[in-house]
Amino acid sequence: MMREGVATRLEAAIARIEADDLNAWSHLDLESAREAARVCDQRVMRDQRLSAIDGLLLGIKGNIAVAGWPWAGGLRSRQHVLAENDAAIISTLRAAGAILIGQTTMDAGALGASGRSIEGPIRHPLDPTLSVGGSSGGSAAAVAAYHCDIALGSDTIGSVRIPAALCGIYGFKPSTSRLSLQGVLPVHEHFDHLGPLSRDLPLTRALLQVLGALNRTPPVTKVRCAALCTFGDVKVDSTVESAFRAALATFEHPDLSITTLDWPADAMGGLELRKIRRAIFALCEHRMWLAHREHLERRPEDFDEPLRSMLEFGSKLEASKLAQYRKLVDEFAARWRQTTREFDAVLLPTSPVPAFAHASATPDSLADLTVIATATGSPAASIPIPSARLPVGLQIVGRAGTDELVIALAERLSLAAQISA
Repeated sequence: MMREGVATRLEAAIARIEADDLNAWSHLDLESAREAARVCDQRVMRDQRLSAIDGLLLGIKGNIAVAGWPWAGGLRSRQHVLAENDAAIISTLRAAGAILIGQTTMDAGALGASGRSIEGPIRHPLDPTLSVGGSSGGSAAAVAAYHCDIALGSDTIGSVRIPAALCGIYGFKPSTSRLSLQGVLPVHEHFDHLGPLSRDLPLTRALLQVLGALNRTPPVTKVRCAALCTFGDVKVDSTVESAFRAALATFEHPDLSITTLDWPADAMGGLELRKIRRAIFALCEHRMWLAHREHLERRPEDFDEPLRSMLEFGSKLEASKLAQYRKLVDEFAARWRQTTREFDAVLLPTSPVPAFAHASATPDSLADLTVIATATGSPAASIPIPSARLPVGLQIVGRAGTDELVIALAERLSLAAQISA
């Protein structure tokens, strides 16, 4: 990454940004980025790098506060709000020498995965008629199009992992509380996470180590994996399932075992991931309504119809219904832990579908498979795997707190997938 001067690399990235029409960026701070790159090159000449990510070109999702930048979170109701202070994660990145290029576009309020911002659709680098998914769609598009080295996103029910899968890049959601959410506009405090999107897993590891989200102790070498090959009430596109099964066949290693996970269908019911996703989404809709109800009552026109409908639905949820949803999620999490207790990680597709056309309806299944790690607070990585046409992501879901193992396993499986491609 660092063979060229940082200023030279930045100018090449800016040229790509200006040449593309992806709607990946909502705000660019090029003057500050150029000055930071100049100072970074001076440090490199003096062999005084601040960290392993000194000179990293970074995009920041629009719900993360950067002092002096817009802090709208994709919301028309906050278009004139500027952040007064840096989010905790931004302060750490600045101190480590990362170069902040600008702010990436996102779905309104981070509540959704259509890959459509208030400025319009976020276009896929492979085909502008396709969506990149969301809600961290701008971050995914910017990374996939080589506008930056890494971009930060937020992941509540899959908003880092889904666009990573649809764009053919890496996405990582840490365990709950591994990364500070101070200075991040919330969807739901119990389910929100920050996470990086990148084209390079070693860079992801370096970034997470600098941010304190990874320990430096190596994980265990022998890893027991389960492969979830039947998906309960989730319909998985045939191209996604074929790519997933083909990838599984390439994962041969003496220190890696993969066993098919059979989800028990007993008195507690089968694997009903759509129901769990809907429960978490409803909890988020209610929490977002609480946060925005005053503005919604005063100026409903500031909220686009899809978001307005979500907030209005959230307003109708009574305490008993919310408790029922919460109980459903907690029971699923407990059952997942019990069913997968013999394994270090579970492998499954990231998104049930590949990138879809902006002109078509957004599939309501996008977060049906990413919801597992959300409900359980587990670390999860999405890695690209070979596919016939559009990018497909394979998801690695670990036990809560085993972020180091998930990153190491992602590196191992990614190498196997690349060799087989």
